[in-house]
Amino acid sequence: MVEGCGKAIKYAMLMANLLILIGGIVVFSIGVWTLADKAFMESLLGSNLYVSSAAILIATGVIVIIIAFLGCMGAFKEIKCMLLTFFIILFMIFITMLVGGILGYVFRNEMDEHMHSDMLKTVKQYMNDTPVTEAWDAVQEKFECCGMLSGEDTSHQPYKIWMDMNHNFKMTGPQVPSSCCKSKALISQCQRNPSKDTTWIKGCYEELKEFVKRHAIIVGGIGIGISCVLILGMVFSCALFLLIGS
Repeated sequence: MVEGCGKAIKYAMLMANLLILIGGIVVFSIGVWTLADKAFMESLLGSNLYVSSAAILIATGVIVIIIAFLGCMGAFKEIKCMLLTFFIILFMIFITMLVGGILGYVFRNEMDEHMHSDMLKTVKQYMNDTPVTEAWDAVQEKFECCGMLSGEDTSHQPYKIWMDMNHNFKMTGPQVPSSCCKSKALISQCQRNPSKDTTWIKGCYEELKEFVKRHAIIVGGIGIGISCVLILGMVFSCALFLLIGS
């Protein structure tokens, strides 16, 4: 049994594990929220990176929760092999989070470029591809936006891309999807004569990009916070491992 300073380290490690447990629950919750609430955006982003990141968050949260219990048991029972296993797994999780954060920072601008071009491609698929249609409708309704700027459009009216790039919309008929309309009572007027009074005029690419960036900041901030707690857990487990039986 450890005494004196060792007891202080033991209880400090138990507190650190409590924080790690809370962090694991938070990461798991964010992963579930991302997967359940915003998975519809995947069809417009051009990759499964968003949903994959949510799955990784869920898996990481579960692992961290299990490891927190392992660390608590190792500290409470003063079992050296548990403490060593706890340290090794924490170190691996820490390195994984660090590498993931660096890669996310390096490729963030490239992601913006791919996201814009991939969203442009899906404009043509609207009403011809059910998942894409549902994704666009969900995005336009939730973010209160309509269409997007193509990069060559000088009118600064994102909703015009529906007529420019999708043959289902034209001057003599509906010019925008019904999900672009502010009110269901004015859908006919909105679709045949879009205006700021009846139609969302913001571009969806900008809204979606800002959402993804805000979400990345939240996840990154939580990741940094948990990484700091992981370092504490590793330090305390290493110290307690050396003190047990010494």
